[in-house]
Amino acid sequence: MVEEFILYVLAFVAAIVLIAKAGDVFVDSACGIASALGVSQAVIALTLIAFATSAPELFTSTIAAGLGNVGIPYGNVVGSNILNITPILALAAIFGMVQVGRERFSEGLIMLAAGGALAAMALNGVIGPIEGLLLLAIFALFLMFVVKREIRRKSAEQKTIRKRESLRKLFLLFILATAGVVIAARLLVFCGAGIAQEVFVAAGLTPLEAEAAVGFTIIAIGTSIPELATIIISVKKRLPAISVGTIIGSNIFNTALIVGSAALIRPLAVDSQALWFSNPMMLAAMALLLGFMWRGRRLTRGQGVALLAFYAFYLVGLAFLYAS
Repeated sequence: MVEEFILYVLAFVAAIVLIAKAGDVFVDSACGIASALGVSQAVIALTLIAFATSAPELFTSTIAAGLGNVGIPYGNVVGSNILNITPILALAAIFGMVQVGRERFSEGLIMLAAGGALAAMALNGVIGPIEGLLLLAIFALFLMFVVKREIRRKSAEQKTIRKRESLRKLFLLFILATAGVVIAARLLVFCGAGIAQEVFVAAGLTPLEAEAAVGFTIIAIGTSIPELATIIISVKKRLPAISVGTIIGSNIFNTALIVGSAALIRPLAVDSQALWFSNPMMLAAMALLLGFMWRGRRLTRGQGVALLAFYAFYLVGLAFLYAS
């Protein structure tokens, strides 16, 4: 048992390192592609960077669903959504690198609506293929909203697109980074399922509760490394428009595209803790962020500390519920 646990830990460390490296290339190549095509920084954050940073959640959740670990995908997505808003975005807020505005607020409303739809669909304890199709439809509507707005912006500005880098090289890097993230995602599922069996089931949890517990915590943290890296880059390079757009876009991708895709592969089980604690906490985190965005053009240091406190409360509650 000890040897197997050590193997799972090593797999987790390897997955984190690979996600960090491949995720960095993923984000850089996505930014380069969008920049070469003349897309605005805000839209880059909301779409390509959001997709790039959500790639670990996408591959981890779909691989887990395909392997029958149906408790992992839902926990991974909801846990990642909470993690993205609270400690990760809080970091940028503390450094004064979260710029918000009317457009960001409207995107935040879409994020909250998608989260509310997911929570409502989960009330029967299962996200099945029909719910998956509905979530994918929500994602398609979101993309249409972003694309139409970007077309209006480019039409108004009438700028000439100038390619800054070779798109062929950028697409090659994007593909290689994708392969790295897929391998890392498979390692995360391997270690997550193993830890769920060796630790949480041994501690008295049911297999579903064990997989969900791992998804909400260990795997959510692992798959959120690219979002954290993007926030750190936005702080270092002083790109305040990137932070909140990336987080909102990533959460919409997680909620609609990833859960929707995984549910088409296999119905996803939702444990009782998620229904009555994690889902409401996810919606509360989204609503709290929208409240902060409504009050000003930037998130303050105090609001960042409040978001950190929110996550600490969530972890304590999660530990209490799974321990009882």
